[in-house]
Amino acid sequence: MTPSGQGGVVALRRSWHTQPPSTYAFLKKEMAPVPGRARNTALLVAQVIVTILIGETFRVPDLPVLVFICFFLSGNDAASNTSTALMGGAMIVAGTALTIILMMLSLSEPGLRLPLMLLMTLAAGFLSQAMTMGQLANILLFWIVYMGMSADMLQTIGGSLDGFIGNTTDSAVPDSAFMPPEEAMLHTLLWVGSVFVIALGIIVVANRLAGYDPLTMLREGLARRFDAVSEACEAGALPGSATMQTILALAAQGVALLRQYHDLGVKLHPEITSRHVGLAMIRNTARLVMIVVAWSGLDEAGGARFLHRMGQIVAQCGLVYRHGRERAPAIDFDPNELEALALEFGDNPRLYPLAQEFIRSVTIIHGLLIRPETTAASFAPEMKAAARSFFKPDAFTNPAYPQAAIRIALSVVLCYAITRFTSWPGIQTCVVTCFLVSLGTVGDSVHKMLLRVVGAMIGAVFGIGTILLLMPALTDCLDLILVVIPVAAFAGWIKSGSERISYAGVQIAMAYFMTVLQGYGPTLDMETARNRVVGILIGNVVVYLMAAALWPVSATHVARAHLVGAVRQLGQLIVLRRAHPDGAVDIAQEMEREKFGRAIAATRTALRNAPFEEERLKGNAFIPDITLPLVGDIQLLSIPVAVISDVRRDPDETARAHMETLRLWLDELAQWLEDGRDGLDLQLRLPALPLMAHDPQRMVWFGLLDERLRQIVRSYDPDSTLSARQG
Repeated sequence: MTPSGQGGVVALRRSWHTQPPSTYAFLKKEMAPVPGRARNTALLVAQVIVTILIGETFRVPDLPVLVFICFFLSGNDAASNTSTALMGGAMIVAGTALTIILMMLSLSEPGLRLPLMLLMTLAAGFLSQAMTMGQLANILLFWIVYMGMSADMLQTIGGSLDGFIGNTTDSAVPDSAFMPPEEAMLHTLLWVGSVFVIALGIIVVANRLAGYDPLTMLREGLARRFDAVSEACEAGALPGSATMQTILALAAQGVALLRQYHDLGVKLHPEITSRHVGLAMIRNTARLVMIVVAWSGLDEAGGARFLHRMGQIVAQCGLVYRHGRERAPAIDFDPNELEALALEFGDNPRLYPLAQEFIRSVTIIHGLLIRPETTAASFAPEMKAAARSFFKPDAFTNPAYPQAAIRIALSVVLCYAITRFTSWPGIQTCVVTCFLVSLGTVGDSVHKMLLRVVGAMIGAVFGIGTILLLMPALTDCLDLILVVIPVAAFAGWIKSGSERISYAGVQIAMAYFMTVLQGYGPTLDMETARNRVVGILIGNVVVYLMAAALWPVSATHVARAHLVGAVRQLGQLIVLRRAHPDGAVDIAQEMEREKFGRAIAATRTALRNAPFEEERLKGNAFIPDITLPLVGDIQLLSIPVAVISDVRRDPDETARAHMETLRLWLDELAQWLEDGRDGLDLQLRLPALPLMAHDPQRMVWFGLLDERLRQIVRSYDPDSTLSARQG
C-alpha cells in the first residue's frame, strides 16, 4: 500500500484520463443496440408506412414533408414524442395563421414585408437563446419567415400543389392553371398546415399505442447502477478492474438523463403522485456509485467483509427494484449487523466515515423500496423547484443573445440573397439551414453542420440509387413501401441513437424521401437531391463564417463558466452545516449537491463538441485547459467534501474556521480556472491542515481533500506544465 492511499487515487485519475476513441470505435459504439432502440426504429418505420399509405391514397400535397415530420419531431420515448408533437403542432398551426395575416398586410408591399421578415429573424435568434423554451419560439418565427419567402415566387407558387381533373397521375394540373397566384399561395399555406396536423396526429396515436415508456428507461438505468455497485463491492472495489471502469463510466454520466426520464415518466403517468420518492431514489443510487469510486481511490486495507455484505444487499435491492416487492425475494437487511461490520475498522479514519455514508444511503434506498408510504417523509422530503419564467435570468443583460440574433439574421439575409440572385429556388434549404444549425457555440454549430451534410449526402445517394436501379420496376404503392423500408429502418436506427448522431438520421430520411416521393407515381427527377445538398452546403458555409467571425462563442468557454460555478458550489457545500447531524437527509444540503451535479453535467455537455472548434477559439496558453480529465478530478472533490460535511460529530471552532478558509481558497481556484492568474502561488496559499486530535475522521479527510486540490493545481497549471517541458 502506498503512503496515504495515493496509489488508488492515481489509478482512478488514470481511468478518468482516457484517450478519445477512434472514428471507427466511436461509430461502433453509437450504432450498437441499446434498450429501446429497436422498438423506436420499428415505430418510426411503421409511421412512415402509414403516412405513405395515407398520402398516396388521398393524394395529400407535400407528401415528402408528411413522411419526414415523423423523423424530425420523434424522440426516443412516448412522453417526449407526445409533448413535442402537441407543442410543435400548436406552433405550426399558429405560425400558419400568423403567416396568412402577414401576407394579408404585406403581400403587395415588399418594402414592408421584407423588413418584417428580418425583424422576425432577429427575434427568432434572440428568443431561441434568451427564453427557457426558446426552441418553440424559434420554430414559430422560422415558420413564418420561411413561408413568407414564398411570396417572392408568386409566379411559381401555384405550381407547388397539384389539382386533379381525373383519377390518374397524368391528370394532375398545377394550381396556377385555375387560380390566381395569391389564392394559390393561401392554398399552399393551408395545405402545409394540414399536412403537419395529420403527421403530428399520427405521431401522437402511434406513441400512445406503442411508444417506449420513459419509466422503463429510468428503471433500466437505475438497475444498471445497482448491478455495477454490487459487482464492484463483491470484487473488492479494485482500481483498474473492469467493474471499476463501469463504475467510473456511470459516475461520469451523472444522473441528468435519469432525471429527464423521471420527469417525462411523470408526465406520461399522471397517476404517479410521489415524484419526490423517485428523485430520492435517483440521488441515493448515484451516491452509491460515488461511494464505491471513493472507496476504490483510498487504496486501504480492511473492510472486505463489509464491502462483500453491502454488495449482497445492493444486489437484493436491485432485484426488488426490477421486479417489485411481491415478486422479488425479501431484502436481508439489518442495520445493526452493518454497524457491527463497520466497527471492525472503526479506528480507520479514512474508511469508517465512508462506511457510514454507505450504510446511510442503503438504509434510505431500502426504506424507499419496502415502505415508501412511511419513509418518504424522512428519506425523501419534497424539494420544491423554483418557478420557471419565460425568460432566462440574464435574458436582457447578456450581450451574447442579441449577438446571436445578429449572426442568424445576417446568415439568413445572405442565403436569401443567393437564392434570389441565382434564381435557383431549389436551394432554399440554405435558408432552413441557417435556422437549424445556428446554435449557441461554434462547436455545437459545426457538429450539427457535419451531421446535416453527411446525412443529406447519404440520403441523396440512396434516393438517386433508388431512382436509377429500382424505380423502373415499381408498379404500385406496395412496391414503393417495400423499397423505402430498408432506408427508413437505417435512418430510424441512427435517429434513435444518441444526440451525437441522431440528427444525421433525420437528414438521411429528409433527403431520401424528397428525392423518391415526388408526385404520386414513379419519378426520374434527381434534381431535388442535388439542390438539397447544394443548399445545405451553402447554408453551412455562410453560418460557419458568421459564427467564427462575429462574436464567436466557444464551447470550451461555456464549459469553463459551468466548471467555475461548480467549484464555487463546492465552496458553499463545505461550509454548509447539517441542520440535524443524525438525520438521514438534509434538504439544504441535498439542494446544493443537486446544483453541483447539474454544473458538472452542463460542463460535460458543453465540452462534447469542443473538438470541432479551432484552437484559437478555445483560449490562450496561460489559462488552464478545460478538459474531461479536469472535470473528472473536480467531480471527485465532491467525495471528501461530502464526507467532511456528513461526519456525525459537529465541527468545532477550528474545523469551522478551516472550512471557511477552504471556501475562500476554492473561490480563488475558480478564479484561477477562469483567468489563470497566480497559478504558481495558488498551492502556497492553500490553508495549512489543522490539528484536530479529538476529530480524527474530519482531520484525515481534510488531508485527502488537500492532496487532491494540490494535485489538480500541479497537473493543470499551464506554467507548471511549461516548466516541466522546458526542464
